[in-house]
Amino acid sequence: MEDIDRLITAEEAGRFLGLKVATIRRLTGRGELPVVRPTGRRAVRYRIRDLLELARMRTEPLRRTS
Repeated sequence: MEDIDRLITAEEAGRFLGLKVATIRRLTGRGELPVVRPTGRRAVRYRIRDLLELARMRTEPLRRTS
């Protein structure tokens, strides 16, 4: 398994993105951040690949002022 397919917790996802756990959970609740439920119950994990995609989508390129 590649590292980008590794599953991590909400706490780890928050550290990875520099966000609070509450923000990670809010994004999850809105459906903006996909989750994996490895046990089919309450346990929620995040794929690093999905975190990288979220960061890419939310980043705007710098605009030059000339």
